[in-house]
Amino acid sequence: MEDGCNLYICRKLPFLRPMPAETVLFLTYWYPTSNNQSFAIFVKRHAHAIALQNKVIVLSLHFSKGAGIFSKNVNVSRDEANIETHQIDVKSRFNKILFLLLPLHYLLLKSYIKSQLIPANNISIIHSNIIFPCAIVARRLAKNLKCRFVITEHWTKLDKFFRVSLYSNSGKRTYDKADAITVVSEQLADTVKKYSSSHKIHIVPNIIDTSEFYFDETILKNKQLTFVAAAHWGQFKNPFYFLEALRQLKNENKLNDFKMVMIGDGEQIPKIKDSAYNFEIEYKGQLNAKQLCREFNTSHIFLHGSDFETFSVVIAEALMCGLPSVVSPVGIALEVINHTNGEIAENNITSWKEKIMLCCNKKYDNKLISQQLKGRYDSKAVGELFTSIYKNL
Repeated sequence: MEDGCNLYICRKLPFLRPMPAETVLFLTYWYPTSNNQSFAIFVKRHAHAIALQNKVIVLSLHFSKGAGIFSKNVNVSRDEANIETHQIDVKSRFNKILFLLLPLHYLLLKSYIKSQLIPANNISIIHSNIIFPCAIVARRLAKNLKCRFVITEHWTKLDKFFRVSLYSNSGKRTYDKADAITVVSEQLADTVKKYSSSHKIHIVPNIIDTSEFYFDETILKNKQLTFVAAAHWGQFKNPFYFLEALRQLKNENKLNDFKMVMIGDGEQIPKIKDSAYNFEIEYKGQLNAKQLCREFNTSHIFLHGSDFETFSVVIAEALMCGLPSVVSPVGIALEVINHTNGEIAENNITSWKEKIMLCCNKKYDNKLISQQLKGRYDSKAVGELFTSIYKNL
């Protein structure tokens, strides 16, 4: 009878019913789609890491070109990690204008969250990705829904955004109002601090799969000294630092029998081909993880020239494959490069020549290099960092 009374009271008084476990709403505008599975894969890996210890729902909003004025398509699925994923795709011939209309984003997302997500979920944290437009919109959502509010920042264009965007003041307020901000490197933390007075900035790195990138002792190195570089050769990447250094070293007879392997596509590749370098360059184009791992294992020295990056996953991938590396001082370079695994070159030709020669004349332990980052960037470690931040909000 007593149990029956308790059941009766719970039915009459909904606030006495047990609530479901707290849920993290992982909100992002950058996320892989069915048409582009690799787009912003680093954001998806964060979601998977968080889901190891928390209930996570992914909600992504994407604006794309369409024939009409406005259409909306919603796809709901569970991904390979069994994470409930909601993807809203807005199509319009005015997609670039709609992308700037943040009040519209807010109304779309609020309506969807309240009608489709809240009835079945006890959402307590909104975890947004990238200040514009996602985090700015998420701050209003968190306030309306009375949720705690977290930002993860990846964006290389922060300086430009805060310099020219009409939303720059909203961006600063958003940073300052966040319950926590995570960034993927110390260098990015320094950038965020230029625009925020927040003392709640934490470094949580990107994730690198050690099952895909590793030193394979069974793979023989090329007989010819091989330098390798891999990237999407677009904005901020600058391969000409090391290519011009190699040209001069060749002219000065300091390096003779060597080749350069360029992996990846992008706007810089035609410029490289037009430069008529005086040494062999192999162009490999886009490679999958397995192919890239093999190229790293057959090469001798990894080179990475860049003017700015927030993390630079490829530096860690090369190191995990045991490659000594000469890199620009970007992303995680200052955190992971040391005298046992390579050199950091200043972004000028003289420094690159010096560092390349230092690396060529030094004997490295490839296996030791491959073990230095063990456990540092795996899903478990990153997931625990996020969970610790959530518990301390």
